[in-house]
Amino acid sequence: MLLNIIKVAYIKMRYPLDELLDKTSIIQLKFERLEYLEDRNRWANEIKEYSIAIGEYIGKGICTKEQVEYWFKQLYEINGQIWGLEADVRKGRLEGLDFDKLEEFEVTKLNSLSKDEISLLAGVGLRAVKIRYTNGKRVKIKSNIVEEIGLGYKDIKINHASE
Repeated sequence: MLLNIIKVAYIKMRYPLDELLDKTSIIQLKFERLEYLEDRNRWANEIKEYSIAIGEYIGKGICTKEQVEYWFKQLYEINGQIWGLEADVRKGRLEGLDFDKLEEFEVTKLNSLSKDEISLLAGVGLRAVKIRYTNGKRVKIKSNIVEEIGLGYKDIKINHASE
């Protein structure tokens, strides 16, 4: 019974255009920045399926090819910025910041860290704040897509750091 309901929902529910463009831009970044050869076929299939779905929005006159290209470029650029910031956070681990040590860290125990650890931690914290801020821009782009085509749901953050 539940499987039949899921099948009907799948058939009747269109994947939101903003999500299709967002996911496609992220997969494009993976192709460009990662070496996981075993995942490349899966990513290519995902892009193919997303492209077909995006083409349906264009074919039905919901949006134009030019709009799709513009929105994709915006999401590709913002996701690239987020990717770079997240890579910098991961780099903190590579540069000797012991995340396991920090798991139960309390701010009142700063004196237990070396100056280098404090500096690295501050850099990671700053990048985390930038990620949240940049993600807020990403959410705004996706909400603008929803607003322009009149389909889907805006991602409204309430009391969220990326607002």
